[in-house]
Parts: sequence; structure tokens; C-alpha cells
Amino acid sequence: MLHAKMEAVRVAFRMRWHDGNSRGWRHPVFRWLAYSVMLIGLWVGLSGTLKGEFLTGGIISVVVVLFVKEAIFHPSNLLGFERPPARFSWLVGTMFRLAIYFPLLLWEIAVANVHVARLVLDPRMPINPSLVEFESPLRTEASNALLANSITLTPGTVTVDMSAHRFIIHCISEASRQGIQDGALLKHVARVFDEKIEAPEVRDVTSAEEVAW
Repeated sequence: MLHAKMEAVRVAFRMRWHDGNSRGWRHPVFRWLAYSVMLIGLWVGLSGTLKGEFLTGGIISVVVVLFVKEAIFHPSNLLGFERPPARFSWLVGTMFRLAIYFPLLLWEIAVANVHVARLVLDPRMPINPSLVEFESPLRTEASNALLANSITLTPGTVTVDMSAHRFIIHCISEASRQGIQDGALLKHVARVFDEKIEAPEVRDVTSAEEVAW
């Protein structure tokens, strides 16, 4: 019985070892070792010393960098997110598009600031708060996280909840709701990550039962 269990574990390990992108030298263990050696070597070369405190700081920095890299390029697919392309050209292109995105985001924030200021200064206080939801067509975890934070940074809208691809947004006025409906930020984020999307349907949340906490 014990021998059968050990054999099953051995077969499962071999299948995992030779499965898809985890084959041979592409196995995550070798990937982590290669990056660790490269980054620690770079750290030692730049610091120019082998003192204990410098090596300790380097090892901690390398571990943090590797965890961040794994979270971006090899995220868990339990929530239905796709992995971004593990290509250097894609990374360079994404960083370039991200640099273009930030001025666009600042413009959206400035326009929303003016809108909220008008609402506050108007004696009639034409505020019409609402909760809306939509299914994000963005495929990666990083793109959805960027969209959620961008919506919250824009005055008048707050990302109340993001469960996998489902977004729940609080809008302060009808104009803010229309901005979510138009999907300007969604389109900008999709371009950053080079994703082809279709505009989602934005629906009103009318009861507390519809909000998944």
C-alpha cells in the first residue's frame, strides 16, 4: 500500500516536471535559481562589497523582486485571470504604453476634479449617487488592478468591490456614471496591456444582496 502511494507521488511529480512550460530548464525552480544568481551577482557588482549587511539586504531585495515578478508574469489562475506574455518585448512595450497612460489618467483626474468642484459649489447640490456593476473584459490580474485603482483615483467614482472580473463602482452623479458607461479608462488600460476588448454592459445595483463582499 505504501509502495503504491509512493509510486503515485513519483508519477505525479514526473508529470508536473514535464508538463507544458515547466519542462526541464523551464521549471520554476531553475527559473528562480537563474534569476537569483543573476540579481545577487548584479547586487554584489554594484555594491562592491561582500559584507554581511550588504549581502543580507541584497538577498531580501532579490526575494521581493522575484515575488513581484512571479505575481505579474505567473499569477494564480484560480480567479480566471490569464498570464501576460512572458516576452521582454511585451514588457518594454507595456512600460512605454504605461508612461503614456499616466498623463491621460492625470487629465481624467483633472476633468473629474472640476466636475466634483462644480457639484460642491452649486447651491442646488445636484448629487445623484448610485452603485453600478460590470464584468471587466480585461484578461490579466494586473490590468484589472490598474483599472480598479484608476477609477478610485478619479474624483466622483470609487471601486467598492472587485471580485475577479466583477466590478462594483460608486458614482457621485449621473455624469460620473456616464463616464463609467463610456469606458474611457477601461479603453486606456486595455491599450496599456495590449488587450483587445469589447465595451461591457454597465448595470445598476439596486439591492444589498447584489453586492458580494
